[in-house]
Amino acid sequence: MIRPTDSKLGVREFTSLLALTIAIKLTDTTPSILFLRGHNAAWMIPLFSAVIIIIPVALLLSLLKRHEGKGLMELLTLTFGRSIGFAMGLIIFVYTLLFTSINSRSYVDIINVMMYQRTPVPALYIMLLFVAWFVANRGLEAVGRTAWVVIPYITVILWSLVYFVWNEIDWLHLYPIAGPGYDRIAQQGVLHSAMYGELILMMVLASNVRSFRSYRFSTWLALAVSCVELVVLMSVYVAAFDYPSVVQLAYPFQHLTRAASIGKTLTHVESLFFGFWIISASIHFAISIYVTAFVFGKMLRLKEFEPMILPLTALILLLGLIPSHTQTTLMLRDAITQCGSLLFISLPFLLWITDRIRRRKVS
Repeated sequence: MIRPTDSKLGVREFTSLLALTIAIKLTDTTPSILFLRGHNAAWMIPLFSAVIIIIPVALLLSLLKRHEGKGLMELLTLTFGRSIGFAMGLIIFVYTLLFTSINSRSYVDIINVMMYQRTPVPALYIMLLFVAWFVANRGLEAVGRTAWVVIPYITVILWSLVYFVWNEIDWLHLYPIAGPGYDRIAQQGVLHSAMYGELILMMVLASNVRSFRSYRFSTWLALAVSCVELVVLMSVYVAAFDYPSVVQLAYPFQHLTRAASIGKTLTHVESLFFGFWIISASIHFAISIYVTAFVFGKMLRLKEFEPMILPLTALILLLGLIPSHTQTTLMLRDAITQCGSLLFISLPFLLWITDRIRRRKVS
């Protein structure tokens, strides 16, 4: 017997969405940016960022518990009022739109440089966003179920990569552990805490999870899982390629897959990892596009936001084609990430303080 659906996500689906969206950053240009800032100790930055983001996430979870059934966009209106709430929603929308555009372009650059050098970038871009739009257009429940189906395979593939390159790893490359110093690492942890920004951004979908308890559990579980994966894989990059060589690698994950071998006969297995990476990237951008459209719809109080998924996907494509060079994309991505870190750290405190002041005035 087929059970009726309530169009809401459970723990498995929402945890898969969050973990996939955050952990996939270890396969894009995020490690390259962190290695420039933290040198051989860059693997510690995700750990510091995770610790830093705990308090903002906890503050927002306490507000969501108090206003159960509401999402982040509704909290903005309830706490700040309609005008300021709209302005804050607009800031979140612009950030989400710009980051999705630059982030998707960086993935297309990886595909172009590492696999399909002769294929024009616009053609690769259109194909990637078409698949992402197709998945996003199926609805949040379909996206969540897709993430839940594929994430076990992706996790196995990811950890099997570490096993296949184990002979290439020298853990002494991690020394000195602190690299440029703990103060520098802590500073970069703050500036790049937006690598976990989806934990806060996805709170716009809190009302689409079956219960607050499920949502809270999914949030903390996704943070723990993604933090472990980011820290371990970043340390593997350093241990495998050494510093400063790892800084010269634009895409450490893709180079690591080329170094992987299964025994002495199967030495070119990067296509296997590339296939699962493309699937992960498609789901990742399906989530990003859906959230962008959801925020846009909530901001303008639209009854149905789904018709906006296609035009927003087209806008993301147009914005992503503007950078003319890979280095420009990398610089823009780092700048937007740092702006997002400021947003995701300060917004929860502003919401919590304002809500507390309002409740005191009422009492």
